[in-house]
Amino acid sequence: MISPANMDLTQVTPFFADSDISHSLPLMNVTRMTDLAPQYQVVSEDSSIPMIVIVGVVLALTAIAGGVTWYYRTREPEVPTSDALTMDLCRAHGLSIYHRGLIDRLATAAELPHTAEMFLSPSHFDAAVAKAKQSVRLRRHHHGWLGEIRRMLFDA
Repeated sequence: MISPANMDLTQVTPFFADSDISHSLPLMNVTRMTDLAPQYQVVSEDSSIPMIVIVGVVLALTAIAGGVTWYYRTREPEVPTSDALTMDLCRAHGLSIYHRGLIDRLATAAELPHTAEMFLSPSHFDAAVAKAKQSVRLRRHHHGWLGEIRRMLFDA
């Protein structure tokens, strides 16, 4: 009887006699655990760190990174405004941080007692801007911002 233990694949069988495949067949090599010495029969684990710990650490790091990103994207930026009323008015009208800073700077340059006076009427706003332009040099993009601010405040 032929068993896999006593087969020799290098012998040419009649099936492969006319073919070149018979010379390229590899020897069958099977190693069983019982064939090894006792000190090599112990099977080691794949990893000393359980997979659940690795997944937990990855999830925790992802949650921390997401929390930090969310915090910095949703936080209210610090704006150098003179009072809380101006901050509330800017928020109510939807003015950006850049617009808030420009309004505060113009009110300071126009020597207004309260920055919120610029929100009273278009004439108050225009008078404050005209007075501030005499002492503060505005950049090119500030002129565009002033138009946006005026529309957001008074063209509702």
